[in-house]
Amino acid sequence: MKEAITIYKLIILYTLNQVESPMTLNLISDYITERGYTNYFNVQNAFAELLEAEFISCSATYNTSFYSITDAGRETLNLFISSLSAEIRQEIDEYLEKNSLPIIDRLTAISDYTLLDHGEYITTCSLRENNHILFETKLTVPTEEDAVKICNNWREQSSELYSLSIKRLLR
Repeated sequence: MKEAITIYKLIILYTLNQVESPMTLNLISDYITERGYTNYFNVQNAFAELLEAEFISCSATYNTSFYSITDAGRETLNLFISSLSAEIRQEIDEYLEKNSLPIIDRLTAISDYTLLDHGEYITTCSLRENNHILFETKLTVPTEEDAVKICNNWREQSSELYSLSIKRLLR
């Protein structure tokens, strides 16, 4: 079992190393469980151990957590890459290539909100490409309900708002 959990960890590290943007646990666990490598519980356990060892990092918004490989994770992956078969690495690469647009689309529109001292909420909505901010806006709203609406709508509206802003501001 210890060898199996090591393989799951290497799959996670390899996957995160191959992408330029952070990924959600669900994206990675879906790949691992759909391929029949293991179940969701074991994937969760592997993520927890990688986080504890600081081989991956997590950044959370109000409704989603995003994971990235750390420098220590890259070093570890480089040391143990031979333990991950060439077939598995090729499968991961093919999966990422085939699903790159859905993965990028799901990760580039990021939103979060925070309660301010005077009772209002500030929403921060950003559009990222390869983990670089292309567009970011902050809006102050009176209620948490409004903040949640803005964050929820951001994913569908971000590209349109970005395009509109560029057109209007570059006149």
